[in-house]
Amino acid sequence: MRTLRLLGRDMENGILRRCVLFILPLLFAVSQTRELHAYLIELADGNILLTNGTFADYLLFAMKGMEVYYFDPRSVFDIPIYWFAFQIGLAYFLAYYSSDDFAANARVVCLASGSRRSWWVSKLIYCTVAVVMYFAVCVLTIYLMAAAYGADMTMDMTAALTTRLYPPQTYNFSAADLLLITLFIPMLVTLGISQLQVLAGFIITPVISFAAVCGVYVLSAYYTVWYLSGNYTMWQRVSYVVADGVNPMSGVVLAAGMLITAFAGGIVYFDNKDII
Repeated sequence: MRTLRLLGRDMENGILRRCVLFILPLLFAVSQTRELHAYLIELADGNILLTNGTFADYLLFAMKGMEVYYFDPRSVFDIPIYWFAFQIGLAYFLAYYSSDDFAANARVVCLASGSRRSWWVSKLIYCTVAVVMYFAVCVLTIYLMAAAYGADMTMDMTAALTTRLYPPQTYNFSAADLLLITLFIPMLVTLGISQLQVLAGFIITPVISFAAVCGVYVLSAYYTVWYLSGNYTMWQRVSYVVADGVNPMSGVVLAAGMLITAFAGGIVYFDNKDII
């Protein structure tokens, strides 16, 4: 009950009063769907492919991130700016609220509730809700934009378009595979990163923890290795698509480790934190 009361406060102050920041996933989804729509028009104008695509096509395109990067001194490394903006937008959304709330209200709230652990659990649930809502806004916008562009609102991929944009094996994905690598694993891994970021904001500072998350995403774009968590938020990096990719199940294990670390680390930190 104490956790629920604290959570209601976090929902109001941490999400409702800052809901303007949900424009970030909305803008990301609009930009990506418009880009694919423009590409489909270009193909149609050239009599190459006549299709409005499907919802699955738009979802795949928006959440693609970038392919595995192979170093070549003759080429320039370009970070996938839309993917980076989407991920960093969420990191910014979560960067300051928890630590600011602690600095301003921890003594009163924790003493009134009688539980430091309830306060921390509330912050973790708040973080979870924020991440889910952030992705939900993105997916809902993709859905609405795809419908507005006349797409077939199914989870079936357009064969000619899929094989034109991505490796041929992509077309073999089932609807479950597609949801796993475009939504479930990216959201789960992002949640793990976000909860660790919130905890790190107390241990160091919110600015440094935010910068660290930015660094992780930049390194993830450059290096395709299992321990750089940002790789799991780009479905083109998974081993289902490319031999040098990361195993999606490794992402689940990594995310579980981050979530457990955030929960246990927060309990230990706040049990020993002097708030008087």
